[in-house]
Amino acid sequence: MASGLGVCIIGHSYIRRLKEYCSSKGIINLKLDDSFNVNFHGKGGLRLQGNFFYFISPPDIMFLQVGENDISDLTCCEKLNGDLISVAAYLRDGVGVKMVVIGQMIRRLPFAACKSFNDKVVKTNTQLELRTQSLPGFHFWRHRGFWHDLSYLGSDGVHLCCTPSHDQPMRKFLRSIRNAVIQSLNLLRPV
Repeated sequence: MASGLGVCIIGHSYIRRLKEYCSSKGIINLKLDDSFNVNFHGKGGLRLQGNFFYFISPPDIMFLQVGENDISDLTCCEKLNGDLISVAAYLRDGVGVKMVVIGQMIRRLPFAACKSFNDKVVKTNTQLELRTQSLPGFHFWRHRGFWHDLSYLGSDGVHLCCTPSHDQPMRKFLRSIRNAVIQSLNLLRPV
């Protein structure tokens, strides 16, 4: 693995809670080896319009888990897609991030979101995946294990279930982001 590979994970409350979970379990660097330098920057309620560029020097890989908090206000998913691609392009071209990974947006329980929220999430994810396929330095990451049903959500209907007796959804989310970082490293390496 590359020496001193910088990884920045940015996003809304999912990332803040993931950081807290890792800290409480003594998990360092997403369980990656010491050649990785992983930093988390999560803020509850984070939207794309918010200033979430906390880093001083550009990381090699940046994972973005954003967009869910923006969906409710939109009538058009194309606007959110354009905004996400613009932010990712700025990070790649303006900041110098080598690989920007956009995490798949995650659905919510119907009582916890607007009526069309989950339909918009699915449509936005589909469009983002198509748009990023041909863009160098971008990667759309599909979170595995969050699409069969909504049992991974806690009682608030929004956040991943993470209680002392049931932390499987958070462990799954951690593994997903870890795998995204590993896959991104492989994409960065010359063939």
